[in-house]
Amino acid sequence: MLYHILGTVSAVAFLLTWYGLAKQISNIEALRKSHQSATQSLSVNQFASSFFAFYANFIFGIAIEPLSHYLVWTRFGALLLILAILYQIWRDRRSISTSFVVSLCAGALVIGLCSIGFRPYPNLAKIGANSLMLAVTVLLVQGTLHQIMLLRRSRIIGALSPALFRSILIKDVTTLAFAFTMPFAVAWPLILLNGASVITRGGLLIQMNKIKNYGASVS
Repeated sequence: MLYHILGTVSAVAFLLTWYGLAKQISNIEALRKSHQSATQSLSVNQFASSFFAFYANFIFGIAIEPLSHYLVWTRFGALLLILAILYQIWRDRRSISTSFVVSLCAGALVIGLCSIGFRPYPNLAKIGANSLMLAVTVLLVQGTLHQIMLLRRSRIIGALSPALFRSILIKDVTTLAFAFTMPFAVAWPLILLNGASVITRGGLLIQMNKIKNYGASVS
C-alpha cells in the first residue's frame, strides 16, 4: 500500500518536472523571438547527462518486476521534452558534437521503448541496468558541475530556467521517498542517483540565485 501511495505522490510531483522542462523550452523560444542568443548559457553536457539520468530511471523501471509504471511513463515524457531542448541547442550550434548527442539520445530512447517487449529482463540485464545507473550518476554529477562552472564564468543565467531545477529537486526528493519503499538491495542505485542529483542540482540553484542577486545589486 505504501509503495502505491508514494509511487503516486512521486508521479504527481514529477508533473512539475514536465512543467519545468516545458518552461525551459518556452524560455529558449522567447529569447529567440527577441533575437537574443537562445542557448548560449545552456550546457549540452548538463542536458545530455540529465537525459541519461532520466533514462536510467526509465530502464530501471522496465527491468524490475513488476514493471514500475510510476517510473517508466513519467520519465518517458521527460525524455521527450529533453530531446526537444537538445534539438533547440543543436538548432543554434549545428556542431558535430551536438548532432552526435541528439542522435545518441534519440537512438537510446527508441532502444529503451523496444526493450519493453522483451521484459522482464534476465538477471544479467538487471545488473546492466544497475551499472547504467552508476555510470549515469557519475555523468550527472560532472554534467551539473560543468553547468555550474559555465554560469560562474559567464555570470549570465540566460535561458536557463530556475523553475526547471526547482521542479527536479522536488522530483528527486519524492523519488527518494518512493525508492525507500522498495527493498534496499533492489533500490540502492535509484537512491544513489537521485541523492546525487539533490546535492548537485541544489548547488546549481544556489549558483543561479547568486548570479540573480548579483545582477539585482549591480542594477
